[in-house]
Amino acid sequence: MQLSYEGISQEEAGFLTHHYQQRGYRMRKYLNEDVRLWDVLVSLPERARFPKTPFSMLNPLWR
Repeated sequence: MQLSYEGISQEEAGFLTHHYQQRGYRMRKYLNEDVRLWDVLVSLPERARFPKTPFSMLNPLWR
């Protein structure tokens, strides 16, 4: 899955870059058509399945 932020300021792009790199996600920062703005593309990891629901969250009637 990829997240895309388009047309953001230098300050916002710097914040997103720091935020995602700190968490270990792959990301790219591109200069927008408007030279004052940036585009940020983030690749998020995908899972084959969702994590199991904790047993304590299951309704007793479902068991």
